[in-house]
Amino acid sequence: MLTPARAQTILSFTLTALAVLTALMLLVFLWGVFTSGDRTQTVFSVNIPLDLTLSLPGGRYDVSTFHLPLGELSGWARNGWLAGFTLLMACVIGLLWRARQFTRRLLRDPFHPDNARDLTLAARLALIGQVVAALQPLLNGWMFARIQPLEALRRQLPEDAIVRGMNTDSSLPFTLFGVNLTPLLIAAVCVLFAAALTQAAHIREQERQLRAEQELTV
Repeated sequence: MLTPARAQTILSFTLTALAVLTALMLLVFLWGVFTSGDRTQTVFSVNIPLDLTLSLPGGRYDVSTFHLPLGELSGWARNGWLAGFTLLMACVIGLLWRARQFTRRLLRDPFHPDNARDLTLAARLALIGQVVAALQPLLNGWMFARIQPLEALRRQLPEDAIVRGMNTDSSLPFTLFGVNLTPLLIAAVCVLFAAALTQAAHIREQERQLRAEQELTV
């Protein structure tokens, strides 16, 4: 039977393993960047979401992503991508380790003030993700205008290949007018749980003070 203690052990082990594996992946990535030298431009690539339909003599194909070598990017874009990826992985490692501490503390002291603070932090990060999701079409357009991935794609296609156009994809969960609302829902849930834990901690503190006053009265 899955008891709370066993569930906590499973979550703690999973989060620890993910944090360690992510850290190892980041170390391997940085080692590859610093040791490959000029070959970094061909070893690493960027996944570009295109959502295109290509018509070739053999048929029609939907292209959802395109692996763009870093050599196709300008110097500032290449360095910015490397720095951004490194920063993102470092943030992921920090969040995984903090989530591990949250799960270990939740069963021992569910009303600890740090639990509410962690949930509030998660809500703020989810809101930032919601803003990014809302601005994603503009960000994609700006990115395409700067790096021009279609030109790099056409250089790798046969001359008779035809790009039919853009496909719209609304398969993401909880979408409204093409905007993914999942981060907003996560933020709302985290805020509600943080408020509930804060209120419960306040009630517990009031009960503790009341018992202390009663003992002094007796």
